[in-house]
Amino acid sequence: QQRLSMQRMPRALAGAIVASVLLAAATLLVVLPSSFAPQQDETELLLKVDLEAHDPYSPPPNMYLWWGPSTNHRFVGSGEHIRHLLHMGQVEGGEWRDPMFLGNNGVATFRSQRFRKISETCCSTIVIPPMEWDFPVYNTHKMIGQRIRNFVANGNMLVLTGGILAVEFINSYFFYNIELADGNYSPGPYRRLKDVPECMLQGPEVLPQKGISVTAVKKDSLPSGTEVLWGTPRSSPVFMIKFCEAQSPDEGMPPTKVLPRDCPLAERDGRPCSCGYIMYIGYNYQEQYPTRWDRVLRGAVEIMNPSYSTPQRGYKGNKEVVIPGTPPCLQKGAKEYDWPNSGAYSTSKVPKANLASQPEEKKESRGRVPNALARADQKIDAQQKEIDALENQVRTLSEQREEAAMRRAGAASSESLNQLKSQAHQLLHEVHAREARRSRKQNTETSLVKAVSTLSKDVENIDTKMNHLTKIVSARHKKVVDKYGIPNGNA
Repeated sequence: QQRLSMQRMPRALAGAIVASVLLAAATLLVVLPSSFAPQQDETELLLKVDLEAHDPYSPPPNMYLWWGPSTNHRFVGSGEHIRHLLHMGQVEGGEWRDPMFLGNNGVATFRSQRFRKISETCCSTIVIPPMEWDFPVYNTHKMIGQRIRNFVANGNMLVLTGGILAVEFINSYFFYNIELADGNYSPGPYRRLKDVPECMLQGPEVLPQKGISVTAVKKDSLPSGTEVLWGTPRSSPVFMIKFCEAQSPDEGMPPTKVLPRDCPLAERDGRPCSCGYIMYIGYNYQEQYPTRWDRVLRGAVEIMNPSYSTPQRGYKGNKEVVIPGTPPCLQKGAKEYDWPNSGAYSTSKVPKANLASQPEEKKESRGRVPNALARADQKIDAQQKEIDALENQVRTLSEQREEAAMRRAGAASSESLNQLKSQAHQLLHEVHAREARRSRKQNTETSLVKAVSTLSKDVENIDTKMNHLTKIVSARHKKVVDKYGIPNGNA
């Protein structure tokens, strides 16, 4: 038994030693620097480019979220996705609450005193999620409709998302006539234009149409002062309208809508404009996963941010696309062998001169090939000379034709000028004759006027004399009656 125990002890010790060795090897593998690991090719890391660490996001301090009954439906809907995207709200009492929410206190958003105060100040942004549950209906010409327009015109920004109802809201309350794309569908893709606001550069260069989740409008129907941010040649799903108002020329009336191009004229009249912006993003935000449209919304809310700054890493642009050259086997004529130098899939960069020298050495070793090439070069040179001579002849002929055409045009123009001169002389003669007639008529009219005036003066003198005589006669008659007592009837 002692021998068996003595034999078992070394086996247990050996097992412990082997386990310790394996553990040490594992720790060495973990501690080894990454330089000993096999290097990955750049093409294998293409999928990891977009997985960079993101900075913590916080919404701008002057941004409000329209959280009325049209968008707020507890924990579902597009409004919930936008709230989560903008990092707003805290759960209180079984619902989301935030001091920057508008309309979550049981009072309609646009009829609240808070919106009235915001509409009278400057530099705020209100984001309206897609209207999925109802649509705010007010009289567009009365107080609430005027307050919505005043909010934008006082230097604020209104961001509308969604589709048909957002376009209808813009048309109704701002008096536009924006039309949806043909068939209410635009397949996209939508490319970003060059001159977009700086904060919109964080959005992607190309936006997709995801099923029927994107609603685009016709570019031709957009009003004056609109800036298209993303679009196709005919439609646009993201645009920004500059909306302006000025004081009404009628005293006591509310401000009136003015097109941005007419603001200088209004300012000359003593009615300076006040302008704001309306942003339309035609995506319904129903997908709960991150999309490229999320960056568009985050860029839009930064336009009015007073503390906006360019990201430290800058804006990500498109990747450079390398167009591959033509392989040597597919090249016709003189082979340039540019494919390895400009190819997208080749890692070896071989000088062009070294590649072009090798086939020439092979051709020289074939004997008759250089002679045939020399003859072909001579024929090509002769044909080129003939082509040059023909081109010179064509040029001379064209110059001669142009000179002849100029001469003909000059002769025709001289004849037409002479005709015009004769017609002008005739017209001048007729004008002088008419002027003479008019002068004669004017002289006769003036003489008649003078005669009539003299006659009227003579008639006035006669009237005055007659009045004087009647006065004298009446006076004498009165004296006779008074002296002799003759009654009036017998006088």
